[in-house]
Amino acid sequence: MPESRQKTPLPPDENPWRAAGLVTAIGVELAVCVGLGWWIGSVVDRNNGTSSWYMVGLVLGLIAGIGSAVGLIRKYASGERRK
Repeated sequence: MPESRQKTPLPPDENPWRAAGLVTAIGVELAVCVGLGWWIGSVVDRNNGTSSWYMVGLVLGLIAGIGSAVGLIRKYASGERRK
């Protein structure tokens, strides 16, 4: 009987599913942070009768999202160095 051909597992740094997961996580985190910042700013605007806090919320959400993305990338990169 012929041997069954089994694929050898890919090393973590060559796994395309892990890379796709990272890209998806970064996109979701950025969207959630920016959306949450906008929503909180809009609530502050509505309660105080102002019209500029939504922009502050957007910027703070973007900064938080970028910081989170950098953290994810660092975690992904450090996982690749381990063997």
